[in-house]
Amino acid sequence: MGTFQFNYQYLTLLCTVVSILQAVVAQSRPQPKGGGGTYRIINGTQSAITEFPYLVSIQRRTSISKDHICGGAFINSDWILTAAHCLADETPETVIIRAETSFHERGGTLLRVGQLVVHEKFNGIASKDYDYGLIKLRKTFRRAVPAKLKNGSRRFRPGERCTVMGWGQTSTTSISKRVLKATVPIVAQRICQDAYWNTEDEVTSRMLCAGYPNGGTDACEGDSGGPLVCRRMLTGIISWAEGCAESNYYGVYSYVTPMRAWIRNYTGV
Repeated sequence: MGTFQFNYQYLTLLCTVVSILQAVVAQSRPQPKGGGGTYRIINGTQSAITEFPYLVSIQRRTSISKDHICGGAFINSDWILTAAHCLADETPETVIIRAETSFHERGGTLLRVGQLVVHEKFNGIASKDYDYGLIKLRKTFRRAVPAKLKNGSRRFRPGERCTVMGWGQTSTTSISKRVLKATVPIVAQRICQDAYWNTEDEVTSRMLCAGYPNGGTDACEGDSGGPLVCRRMLTGIISWAEGCAESNYYGVYSYVTPMRAWIRNYTGV
């Protein structure tokens, strides 16, 4: 009887330690942008999929539901570009794509996934760098309207107005199931780095920032992986920020240009 009690207590302690470690790892990994438990473009306006036909909803599928987790964009008829942290805990069997609809929970076309690619240098525990992911469809989707990727090494000037898009709320209380868009200006790299100097997060050369110094307009959780479009070119991937639309902090995006060779290696684009 004493041996049974000892083993039971030991097993209980072991389970507790494992649970704590799992929680620590989960918190260390970049979460869908914002971490507030809702899907929203802060201070956005309603749009339609016809305006951004390359936009897709990446969804986690179970036996009873399909739940939006991130955004993404077609870059050809076989591949979707998104953020690595959207895919880090998924498999092709747990993910499905909803395309050709303005609403993430209904309509459009559901597409099965054949392959998930997370950038080899992405480490969600140690850093938010290299937050690039690719999804290969199980079958070619010939109706896909691909986004045009930005070429060239020259960055857009600070103040350049770009568009970010995704699904969810227009504020912290007003819920919208329809795709939303918002306009945000590019922020100088040094200004963004200075804004985050007192945090644990580093703004690297593979990132770019957009937003307003007073906050108010930004992407947020559930928008991760979606596109930042400048001059009709997919320039950034929604990645992370300190909160959502917070003053003195900016939205941080994975910059597409430095990864063109990596993207081309997998997709041919």
